[in-house]
Amino acid sequence: MKHTILKTLLYYFAAAGLAGHLLLLVVEVKDPTLRPLLQEKALHFLFGVQSAAAEQKPPATDQVKADIAQAFNPWQPNDKRYPPRQGVWRNGEQYASLTEAVKALQHGDTLHLGAGIYNTAFRVNKNDITITGYGHVVLEKGTVNGKGFILATGTNLTVNNLECRQISVPSKNGACIRLEGAGLTLDNVYFHSSEEGILETAKTVGNIFITNSRFELLGKAGRAHALYLNSANLYFSSSMVVASRGQGHGIKSRGAVTVIENSIIAGLSSQDSRLVDISNGGKLTITGSVLQQGPFSANHQAIGYGLEGIKHKENSVSISDNVFILERRGSNLLYKAHDTAPPARIVSNMIVGADNSDSDNFHFDSRKKAGLAQYPLLPALLCDSGQKC
Repeated sequence: MKHTILKTLLYYFAAAGLAGHLLLLVVEVKDPTLRPLLQEKALHFLFGVQSAAAEQKPPATDQVKADIAQAFNPWQPNDKRYPPRQGVWRNGEQYASLTEAVKALQHGDTLHLGAGIYNTAFRVNKNDITITGYGHVVLEKGTVNGKGFILATGTNLTVNNLECRQISVPSKNGACIRLEGAGLTLDNVYFHSSEEGILETAKTVGNIFITNSRFELLGKAGRAHALYLNSANLYFSSSMVVASRGQGHGIKSRGAVTVIENSIIAGLSSQDSRLVDISNGGKLTITGSVLQQGPFSANHQAIGYGLEGIKHKENSVSISDNVFILERRGSNLLYKAHDTAPPARIVSNMIVGADNSDSDNFHFDSRKKAGLAQYPLLPALLCDSGQKC
C-alpha cells in the first residue's frame, strides 16, 4: 500500500513539473516581455531565491511619508481665490449645519464650506451642483451607504479647494467621491490616506475633468485604486498621483478616452501596482508628464493597456514627451498591451531603467547617466504642481 502511494505521488509531481515547464515555455514563446518576470518566479520556485523586489518588505507608512515630504511640498488650499470664511452656505444663505444645507440643495446650486473639519458625509442627488471650500476645508472619515464621503448620484458635480482623508468601508473601496452620476470636475483637491480617491460607477458615460489636484497614499488590497473609473472619459491635467499603496494602481480606467498631460504619477517607496492601467483599451494619450515606478512596486509593468480585453470601437495609444523613471527592484517594463491592441506610438520620451531600448526614445540605465537627481527627487519639469524644484 505504501509503495503504491509513493509511486502515485512520484507520477503526480513528475506530471505537474512537466506541465508547469510546458506552460512556462508557451508563455515565453507567446510573450517574450514576460521573460524577466518568469526568471524571477523560476529562481524562487527552484532555489528559494527571491527577486530583488521581494527581498525586502515595503517600508512602513512613515518612511513613505518621509519620501513624499522630500520630493513634494505640502498641499495648500487656494486662499487667494477662496479666502477663509466660517460656516456653511447654500448660494447666499447660511445654514446651521452641513446636513441642512445639503438637504436644501436644488439643481444648479453652490454649496460653500467654511474652514474646518467635517465628519458628516453626504449625498448629492441634484444636478449641476458646485461644492467649494473657503480656507482649509477637510472632509474626514465619514461615509454614506458604505460607499464614500460624497456620494454623487446627480449629474455634473464640481468640487473645488477641498482636502479629503481617512475614508474606509468594510468592502475596502471607500472613496472620497463615489460617483454614480455622470460628470465630475475637480480643481485643487487633495484626496489622501484613504482606500480610494474617486470611484466612478455611473450607468451613463460622462466626463471627468481634474486639474491642479493631488491623490496620495490611496489603494487597498489590490482592488481599490487612487482613481478607478468604470465608464467615464478622463482628462487629467496639471495634477499628481503619489505613492499609491496596497498594490493599487495610480489610475485605473475602463473608459473610452484617457488623457494625462503635464502631470506626475510617482510610486516612490510605496507598494503600488501599475502607474496607469487602461483595462479595456480606448484612446490613451500621455504627454508632458513624469512617471516614476518605485523599488517596491508589485508589478513590473508601468502601463497596462487592454489587458482585460479590448472593448471599445476606437483604440489608440500615444505616449510622448514624458520622463519615465522605472526603478523597481527586479524587471521593469514600460508598456504592456493586449495581443489585439493597436500599435502604440511611444516616442520622444526619456526612459530611465527599462529593460528594452529603441531608436524612438532616449534610454538611460540609471538616474546618474541621465543627469537626474537621486531618488526620491523627480525631474524639475512640473514645479507648479507641488514638487520640490
